[in-house]
Amino acid sequence: MLTTASRLAEYGGTVGGVLLLLLVGLFHGTEVQTVTVDLLAVTVRVVFLEALSAVAVFTGFVTLTGLLLAREVWTSRESLERLPDGPRLTAIVPVYRDHEVMDVSVESLRESAYENLEIVIVAEPNDEPTLRRARELAAAHESVECAINGRPGSKAGAINYAVRAYDTEYVAVFDADEWIAPEFLPTAMGELLDGADVFQGRRVPRPTGIVETVAYCERIVFHASYKLVELFDFTNCRSSSTAFTREAFERVGGYDDMLTEDLDFAHACYREGLDVRQARQCTNTMEAPHTWTDLWGQRKRWRVGQIEVLHATVVDLLRGRVGRRGAISIGRMCSSLLGSLFTLALASKLLLLLVLDVESAFLIPFTFLVGSIGLVAWRDARDGRIDDLRWSVVLAPLLYPAFGILTLKSLFEYGLSWDGSWYHVEKTGS
Repeated sequence: MLTTASRLAEYGGTVGGVLLLLLVGLFHGTEVQTVTVDLLAVTVRVVFLEALSAVAVFTGFVTLTGLLLAREVWTSRESLERLPDGPRLTAIVPVYRDHEVMDVSVESLRESAYENLEIVIVAEPNDEPTLRRARELAAAHESVECAINGRPGSKAGAINYAVRAYDTEYVAVFDADEWIAPEFLPTAMGELLDGADVFQGRRVPRPTGIVETVAYCERIVFHASYKLVELFDFTNCRSSSTAFTREAFERVGGYDDMLTEDLDFAHACYREGLDVRQARQCTNTMEAPHTWTDLWGQRKRWRVGQIEVLHATVVDLLRGRVGRRGAISIGRMCSSLLGSLFTLALASKLLLLLVLDVESAFLIPFTFLVGSIGLVAWRDARDGRIDDLRWSVVLAPLLYPAFGILTLKSLFEYGLSWDGSWYHVEKTGS
């Protein structure tokens, strides 16, 4: 009964929150703003709706962040030092129900341009199909080993177990469905031996269909939004396409067993003041969700995980466990959530302008958004990371209000009905 009541409250809160934000946006959008400019003997007064200025600010944000991301992606990789050989590097691939896709990561790692590399597949003890395939790969290739997770039940536990079980100073972690570019590990090792604590590359979904193209666009939109916070010395690092030193791993206490252990790791690295270097021109790919349900479920899982990390960090702050950088870390997460909610209010302002026949209010931000996605996709296609995009790239503007709905849904779910379970996306190896 409590579960049913919680679910009803969750759905009711989400619908009510969406309507409230739309109404607030519409109310503020109809406010009249005036700008007066004195030009010697002439006074010019410009009168316009607040909705117009809000859309202009949003257009500026989309344009600036999109161009910053495109500039980084197009930056030559030759500027980064590559180390083809050196200290032993352990590449960890945690797997669970991944027997159909794990060959992607293992085989691409075997093609890596870094010589002194061992590949460790960490399987769950109760996942017999995946464990069987992992042992087959280990038997077929000398550089591949199969380990059974000594802390079963989570990706974080698998990574922590492998790092401590294998005596190596340099570690890289990847997902089972991840294709790793040959130059990624030489670049990562070059950065780590140059003094970096953590190295993070870019990972994008493979846009093989309509839903997959939307997933690809969504990652570009998110990567672009990160550019502003990176100007304030915050760099994301994850539990995939990531390399780090053992010292850095021990300083943050490894990965915490959370829904989004990678986001928690990124904020832990920031709070510790680690040197995290990022190169988005070093791009790997992953399998994208193939259905709208999987896309929504995966993104909601990530959003609920972000709220979980925020909650845990706030608790630590109140208990005096984090300092100034911890407070900034909290601000970073709050700005992400509030920014997503702002997009719902913005959506009603945009609709207001369309009703008033101000089509340019939509066409201008649409052009800049799709244009920035096209610039990044052009580079990815040129590098052989993707083939092409489907027509669903035109749905990219809808990602912003979808972020707002997703955030509201996740907030209510985390507070009312989330039981700790997480959504598992179906992977096919495509």
